[in-house]
Amino acid sequence: MNSWIVYSHRRRSAGLRLFSFAHAGGGAAAFRGWNDRLGNEIELGYIQLPGRESRLRERPFFSIAELIPHLVDALGAQMDRPFAFYGHSLGARIAFEAARELRRRGAPGPVHLFVAACQAPQLPWPHPLMNGLEAPQFLREVQERYGGIPQQVVEDEELCGLTLPFLRADVTMIETYVYTPGLPLDCGISAFGGLQDHTVAQPSLEQWQAQTRGEFHLQMMPGDHFFPQLAEARLPESISAELLDIVRTHKHAEHDRPWRGM
Repeated sequence: MNSWIVYSHRRRSAGLRLFSFAHAGGGAAAFRGWNDRLGNEIELGYIQLPGRESRLRERPFFSIAELIPHLVDALGAQMDRPFAFYGHSLGARIAFEAARELRRRGAPGPVHLFVAACQAPQLPWPHPLMNGLEAPQFLREVQERYGGIPQQVVEDEELCGLTLPFLRADVTMIETYVYTPGLPLDCGISAFGGLQDHTVAQPSLEQWQAQTRGEFHLQMMPGDHFFPQLAEARLPESISAELLDIVRTHKHAEHDRPWRGM
């Protein structure tokens, strides 16, 4: 059993697999309801990092650089068909670095990278650091900057105690991230942003174009930092339509070349 990847609904005949990476403090539950919205041709695998949900008792990672080799090792056996990455906020940065690590290993990479609510990795971190703040102030700062912490967690001391360690670890990962310059990815990149997101502005999303040799698309949607949770944003549907179109194009261009998994 691979504890890193959760499948709520297996589609073993699907020709595509989408690996999803949650925001800071999030887990597989962040993508509840996405399966049906993506359609039958895509199998959805949720990346479950240590320290949350089904892996709550495991030590979380505090560094993206430390995390990536373990994550890519775990992905290896799941790459038996074309796949793509989707990441939200911190998850976008992790997905990007996972794609780069696959390239370093000479392994097949994603056919496309979808990123949301995350500034381009080469840009300096624009916010005051908060990973070292005392618990009450830390939670206040996270809530004021991003929102997204359920009120029952804030008000329940036990729930707060369970959430705080991996949320702080995730915030530390994003705040201590160091970008290493490298060649752009071969796969295309699609970036999504919330029109009311005051933490990730459109110009910082536009800079993702520098990280791809392929096509780049940017789409702004209604909502704040957690705009994918809004039904009217229709993010899973947008990803599904774009991904299926990409793969059909690749099939026409490379119909004689079988998929080479890891």
